[in-house]
Amino acid sequence: MITIQESGITFGHFDEKDIYKIENSAGHQGLGDGFKIVEFTYLRSNVLFFIEAKSSIPKPESTSDYEAFWQEILEKFENALLLELMGCLRRNQQVYNELADNHKNIDWETIDIHLRLVIKPVPKKYLPPITDTFRARFKKVLKLWAINPNNLFVINEELAIQKKLAI
Repeated sequence: MITIQESGITFGHFDEKDIYKIENSAGHQGLGDGFKIVEFTYLRSNVLFFIEAKSSIPKPESTSDYEAFWQEILEKFENALLLELMGCLRRNQQVYNELADNHKNIDWETIDIHLRLVIKPVPKKYLPPITDTFRARFKKVLKLWAINPNNLFVINEELAIQKKLAI
């Protein structure tokens, strides 16, 4: 069983075969500079989670910081979706070689894709409006990938622990 430390949160305990540490992978590094990506992907039954962790979120009033934050988040999730798929399809051999067998054998027709942005200190009452913002900004990608908008959430550390994503 392994754990992953990101943004002050300990994620885990995961079986090594269920995790792809995509951010620190040779496949990601092999792309060169300029490719932002989520922390890791996690396969649980027929659900593939894409997990990004942040220690904070800018206030909407600081417009440029807030916009930059969301642009980075969207880029990270889009790149992760594509890189994981390209590895599974052997379009990126380096990623394919790193993936555990259960990731390589994902049935992309039936897999349930879940996106989780974990922001450690956000009070529970602010999570629904932040989730709504995330869903609205990610709307086109959700449509392209046929991801149910209800599979995309912004959660805090407490909820990550409740959902067995963190300890």
